[in-house]
Amino acid sequence: MRWIVTVDHHGGCIGLGEDANGAPVRGIPEQGEALPMEFRLYDASGDLLFEGRCGDIDADWWHGFEPLNYLWQPFRCRRLSYRRAGTDEMWRWLRP
Repeated sequence: MRWIVTVDHHGGCIGLGEDANGAPVRGIPEQGEALPMEFRLYDASGDLLFEGRCGDIDADWWHGFEPLNYLWQPFRCRRLSYRRAGTDEMWRWLRP
């Protein structure tokens, strides 16, 4: 699933992400505008570390874990919330 970090509250990861084939890539935040979902990544204490855009998590929840999996070890991201981009929907926690 394509995803990209568009807002970095931690430092050093702006534009980090994966292409549609799962290969790591760097881009610019504007590339995320074409993706349908927004996500947020938090550490264990609930501090917001990163925000970004990704493919449709509702249609493919398994691959929705990719940003969390990728940033789990280096930045200790432990939770991911998401919603449809451009809406005022409540943020939902990603759960299997």
